[in-house]
Amino acid sequence: MVAGLIIRDRRLLLVHNTKHDDLRIEPPGGKKNDNEDWEGAVIREIQEEIGVKVMPTELFGVHDTHSPEGEFSVHMYFCDMVGGEPGVIEGDKISGLEWYSFSELMKLKESGSLVPNMCDALPKLKQYL
Repeated sequence: MVAGLIIRDRRLLLVHNTKHDDLRIEPPGGKKNDNEDWEGAVIREIQEEIGVKVMPTELFGVHDTHSPEGEFSVHMYFCDMVGGEPGVIEGDKISGLEWYSFSELMKLKESGSLVPNMCDALPKLKQYL
C-alpha cells in the first residue's frame, strides 16, 4: 500500500473513505501494482482518487495498518502537488476530502475515524503541521 502526505499551510489533506460503509479518514493512496515502484504507485493512486498530479519528494515512513481488506504496511510519501486542485474522483469510494490541522487530526484519532497508520505516524508528523 502507498499513501501521499500532501501538506499546505501546515494542514494535511485527507480523504473520507466510505468504501466499506464505515468512515475511514486517511491520506489518498491505495494498492501498488506488481509492475510499479512505490513512487509510481503513489502518483497513480492520488491521480485516480482526487485528480491531482503529485511529485513524491521523500519517504515519510512505513506504517502498519488494518482495514476491512486486511493487514498492510503503508509506504507513506511526502508529495508536492504539481497539477490540479483536489476533488473527489472516485465517488463510489471517497465521500469527501478536507485539509486538517494537527489538533483536528488528534480529534479524529480520539473519535476512531483516523486510520491506524496515521495514528501511528502522528508523533513524527506533528513537526510538519
